[in-house]
Amino acid sequence: MRRLVKTLSIVLGALIGITILYPLARIVFYRQVDDDGRVELKRSYLADLGAVEPLSSRPNFVVILFDDLGYGDVGAYGGRAIRTPHIDRLAAEGTLFRHAYSASPYCSGSRAGLLTGRYPVRAGMDHVVQPAGSLRDLLIRMGGLNRRLPAEEILLSEVLFAAGYRTAIFGKWHLGDQPPSLPNDRGFSTFYGLLHSNDQGEPTVRENDRIVEPHPIDQSTLTWRYTERAVDFIRDNRGHPFFLYIPHTFPHVPLHAPAERLGTSEGGLYGDVVEELDASVGAVVAALEAAEVDENTLIIVTSDNGPWFQGSAGGTRGRKLDIFEGGMRVPFVAFWPGRIPGGRVSDEAVMGIDLFPTVLELAGLAPPNDRVIDGRSLVDLLEGRESRTPRGPIYFHQIAVPKAVRDGRFKYHDRHGVFYGNPMDWPWGPMKARGPWLFDLALDVNESYDVSQRHPETFRRLGRNLEAWKQELRSNPRGWL
Repeated sequence: MRRLVKTLSIVLGALIGITILYPLARIVFYRQVDDDGRVELKRSYLADLGAVEPLSSRPNFVVILFDDLGYGDVGAYGGRAIRTPHIDRLAAEGTLFRHAYSASPYCSGSRAGLLTGRYPVRAGMDHVVQPAGSLRDLLIRMGGLNRRLPAEEILLSEVLFAAGYRTAIFGKWHLGDQPPSLPNDRGFSTFYGLLHSNDQGEPTVRENDRIVEPHPIDQSTLTWRYTERAVDFIRDNRGHPFFLYIPHTFPHVPLHAPAERLGTSEGGLYGDVVEELDASVGAVVAALEAAEVDENTLIIVTSDNGPWFQGSAGGTRGRKLDIFEGGMRVPFVAFWPGRIPGGRVSDEAVMGIDLFPTVLELAGLAPPNDRVIDGRSLVDLLEGRESRTPRGPIYFHQIAVPKAVRDGRFKYHDRHGVFYGNPMDWPWGPMKARGPWLFDLALDVNESYDVSQRHPETFRRLGRNLEAWKQELRSNPRGWL
């Protein structure tokens, strides 16, 4: 009996030891490895771009990305409580996309997709990057997830910088806080802003590789500090093609606005913050006009995902983190006086991954040929022509798992967890597996009515399509050619 007890104690002790030591070992020995072969192919591709001429006639690009701005927060998209006259003007004089999606329902993944033209799952970035040393960062290490954008991924900023563009980012990065994945490592010659979201760890303001404002920072002035630097950048580079990326910190929580803005919006503090962001858009546009480069500049205004605790999803189902429409359908406005016809509203489905091929086509630059570019150029749509390449399916992922697909008016959901239950009884809403479902987004943007029985062929076709996509990711997860 004693021998049995001793044996069981040894076995139990070993199991406990393994349970504790194994995750600790994964954290201690964690190392994110880049693909050296692909890095070399990337270098060769970028080096070839350096010989592209002439540069002087190429257009400028300004991308304004809000953090957690809802589809329904903008006046042009039906918002009423918050005044957004400057964004509304761009929508009225440019093209407003009513069916635009972020590449991910999360911050980091959305940015990865926007800048690479690829689904973030290909880079292992469909999760939220955490500050080094934080508890969540330790969990990411333990899970073997990427802590930064892999070096072999090619960013829009790297392509344009290699082609001779002046490049700058003023705002939130959120693609890694370690080399070789800092903004200045990835094609941006100038950086001012935060490496992470404003609620992660102890935020500091950085200028290039230096901390210029340690924690605690004055978040109430962040929006205008980004704006002032953007205005200066436009003025200083008026005679040279440039790429200006302004990924704002707000309206991500915690919310902050300057004292003179507080209490001025019918949308409360959230509205104060959004109206300050709208004023920033107005200042950037005014700077382009003052520099007389507005007619040679494409402006894109969009959001990284749906709204968080506040904000309007515009009558769609779900919010940030969801693959329902409310989590990923975002405002998307394109403005280019003299090039994009004004007053157009498009019902074509587009995604953040479309920015990369669109900009490359407009700049006359060849895309890399060693990898799949998932995005589709929007140049035809922007210029008022029928697209030469009809939109294929759009896929929706949650932590790297494909869970839904849209093709045309229909959206298919695989069986997945959905919040369900009475919040009076559950402080945390329980998740229950539901689906598969088919929704007709032309009639039901709220994804309320499963029409799989009414459209059985479409239901089966999209189900097969999603399974084929899962198989493609299993067989070629990085999308290498």
